[in-house]
Amino acid sequence: MRAGGDMTVMGERLPEAWMVELHRNGRVEFPLRRWSFLQIPVFPILGLSVLSTGRLPDMLADGNWRFLAYLLIAVYAGVVIALVWQLVTQRPVLVIDHRGIHQGRRRSMPWTDIGSIGLVAGPKLARQLQVHPKNVWAKNLTLTQQHVNDLQALQTWLQEVLEDHRKASV
Repeated sequence: MRAGGDMTVMGERLPEAWMVELHRNGRVEFPLRRWSFLQIPVFPILGLSVLSTGRLPDMLADGNWRFLAYLLIAVYAGVVIALVWQLVTQRPVLVIDHRGIHQGRRRSMPWTDIGSIGLVAGPKLARQLQVHPKNVWAKNLTLTQQHVNDLQALQTWLQEVLEDHRKASV
């Protein structure tokens, strides 16, 4: 909690705050930024969904299309539940700690496996930062603006943290 009582998501703060948090707690957590999460994928999908839901009553009435209508209803319900869960819990969380970079529970890359921190690329609303592994056959770890507003600042900060880990291991 910051002075003035407002909660600021870590991804909206400056790299200095990230470094303080890393030294204080040994980790920095970047939860999903709710507004960035709603920008790109949701609005086009929502528009198409509204158009197709208007046809659901006709599909339910027609025996040939009933199964597809029920399938669409189940898919829509699943998507809505998943989106609400992500917005409420702000997961998956991007975590930077002494072990490495972790995105959710399944995607991570230890500091010892990181070859380089790539450049920020992509259009303004869909920018990405690639973390390249040393093993050329392994997958890159892709970081987006869903967790951090300023990917350029994150790239610079991660490069510094990576260099610190490399110096400490020598």
